[in-house]
Amino acid sequence: MLFNFLKRGIEPSVNYTGDKNGCELINEGILFEDEAIFLKWGLDIETDKRYIRKEYRADRIIYHWGERTVLNGLTLYFKTICWDHKQHGDTKAFESIDFLSEDIGAETIFEKAKKHITELLGEPKLEEDVKQGDIALEWKVKAVRISLNLFYKDREKVHLEIGWWL
Repeated sequence: MLFNFLKRGIEPSVNYTGDKNGCELINEGILFEDEAIFLKWGLDIETDKRYIRKEYRADRIIYHWGERTVLNGLTLYFKTICWDHKQHGDTKAFESIDFLSEDIGAETIFEKAKKHITELLGEPKLEEDVKQGDIALEWKVKAVRISLNLFYKDREKVHLEIGWWL
């Protein structure tokens, strides 16, 4: 704590007033378009507490952002998981957001997200497990990876993750 001033600080989230859209800003961070809040990749999530709820688990903390609009109009319920073994010290670094749905509508949500992201970023890299029927799509935009998965194992499940991978 004594040497906190030596840590390289990343500015906290800001109320965004620029003219770039969420897709154009993706390499710098996530723009929650519904409230014009911009979160830079790598910031300490605890700095200004823009999350709506924090959930403690044995080996991680889950930050719930709520239903947010990102990437030029994609609206889903997002959260960030900070795994204890991946974080450095007491800083909870903002490195990704994700959406997970385990209900009957998973395939519909998957198709909606796939169509939206493909229109923005082009065709994804596709990996399909023919035996299980699982589908994994991936888009890369410089240092950001967007992965969209549809699983069929026990029940339908869709998972979208947007993450900064430096």
